[in-house]
Amino acid sequence: MRMTLKKMMLSLLLGVCCGTSFAGVISFDDLSGDFAEAIPDGYRGLNWDNMGAIRSDAFPGSGYEAGTVSQTNTAYNRDGGTVAISTADGGTFIFSGAFFTSAWVEQEIAFEGYHNGQLMYSTAASFVLNTVTPLWVQLGWGDIDTLIIYNSSGTQWAMDDMVVPEPASLALFGVSAIGLMLARRRKLPTHRR
Repeated sequence: MRMTLKKMMLSLLLGVCCGTSFAGVISFDDLSGDFAEAIPDGYRGLNWDNMGAIRSDAFPGSGYEAGTVSQTNTAYNRDGGTVAISTADGGTFIFSGAFFTSAWVEQEIAFEGYHNGQLMYSTAASFVLNTVTPLWVQLGWGDIDTLIIYNSSGTQWAMDDMVVPEPASLALFGVSAIGLMLARRRKLPTHRR
C-alpha cells in the first residue's frame, strides 16, 4: 500500500508541476529590443516573417509602451502589414493566445491558422485594438504550422506574452496522467482477519 501511495503522490506532483508550466510564454524579453532588427528565424522554434521586437521605452506614450505586458520588450509587425508565424522544423504548434495593443491608432486585427497550406481556422470577427490597454486574444488553435495576422490600418501593433504550449510540458502531462491511471488501476492487497 505504501508503494501505491508513493506512486499516486509522484503522479500528482508531476501533474501539478505540469499544470504550472504547461504553457510556454514567449515574452520577447531575451531579445535585444532594437526595433531595426527582425526577430530571427528559429527563435523559440518559430519563424517570424515581418516581425521585430522593440523596447517598451523606445517610444514613450505609444502602444508599444502600453502593450508591454512582460518586463521590457514586445513584438511588433515591422512594416505595419501582415505577418506570418510558422514552425521552424515543419511541425505544428498550438496558438493559445497573446496580448495585443495598437502602436499608434485604433485598428482591427484578424487571424488565420494553416496546416500544410490548408486553412484550418479563421476568426469570424476582427479584434479592435487601442493604444492604451492590451487586449488578450485567446484562440486555442491547435495543429497549425502557420499563423497569419492581418490588420486594418497598415500601421504597427504590439504583441506580448504569446502563449504556445511546450511539447516537453505536454509529454510531462501525459506521463503524469498515465502514472495516475496506473496507480489507480493497481488493486490494493486485501488483509484478512
